[in-house]
Amino acid sequence: MPDDEFADDASPGPAGSRPLNLRQIEVFRAIMMAGSISGAGRMLHVSQPAVSRVLALTESRLGYALFERGRSRLVPTPEARRLYGEVEQVYGGIQRVNDLAAALGQDGAGMLRVVSSASFGQRLVPQALQRMRQRNERSRVDYRSVTFDELAGYFLTGRADVGLSMSPPEHPNLSSTLVGEVPVVCLVPRGHALAGHEVVHAADFSSAQWIGYPPDTPLGRALAPFFGGAPACPAAVEVHSPVTACAFVLQGLGPALVDRWCVTPELADHVEIRPIEPAVHASIWATHTNLAPLPLLGRRFLAAVGQVFEGQG
Repeated sequence: MPDDEFADDASPGPAGSRPLNLRQIEVFRAIMMAGSISGAGRMLHVSQPAVSRVLALTESRLGYALFERGRSRLVPTPEARRLYGEVEQVYGGIQRVNDLAAALGQDGAGMLRVVSSASFGQRLVPQALQRMRQRNERSRVDYRSVTFDELAGYFLTGRADVGLSMSPPEHPNLSSTLVGEVPVVCLVPRGHALAGHEVVHAADFSSAQWIGYPPDTPLGRALAPFFGGAPACPAAVEVHSPVTACAFVLQGLGPALVDRWCVTPELADHVEIRPIEPAVHASIWATHTNLAPLPLLGRRFLAAVGQVFEGQG
């Protein structure tokens, strides 16, 4: 944009008395990304003096410095770093608006953002998406595998429309519905002593050569009744995802307790699968924000999840 259009004709006023405008936020972001006045000018296609003027006005308006002047780069102050985090969320929202606007113009559907525990990304999510896309061939999906600790953050920053997990995230702006339950089974490496058991019990884990989970993880909590509170012998290896546990069993590190949804047909051909007693089930929870209605594609996705789940019964 030309420099005369870039200039801000508003007077600074007392420090902190007026909010920043979009032009000042744009310049601040460009400087943070480029690390210099000249680099920001190239990004914005304006002259270096124009960027310097807007930065000076911005700092005057705020009443504190955003950058410390070095020899060749500008070093952001702690205040600038904190402000930048909020600015990036704003720009992320703008990008999502642009993506949606473009998608609506193309097929009237838009992008559905799905997140889930890695376990459900092995079979449940792909099968549900396949069913959904049979009805919505032009729908677009952004899928991400996330940990339970990350789940709420994806919704609260607008990066997810619907999610599947073993535990419902606790937040007043999120709503979760129990979809169903899936049995937990024991995966055993070929040739392992437990491969000769018809059923696996908690007492069979008296040796440390097995793969477990921290007690505060969803599957760790689900397995507490099986062990009567805690296993008699701690696991030799702890993982945070049953998908990781499956990979470790495949490499012969020991047996592991996993939910049945994460056991793919390919994995089942190379390990032994045994039921456990007492039986344990992992829950499947569907989550979405309660600040806005669930998009049509989100509702169709959850309907497809239900159909897949019922088909496995």
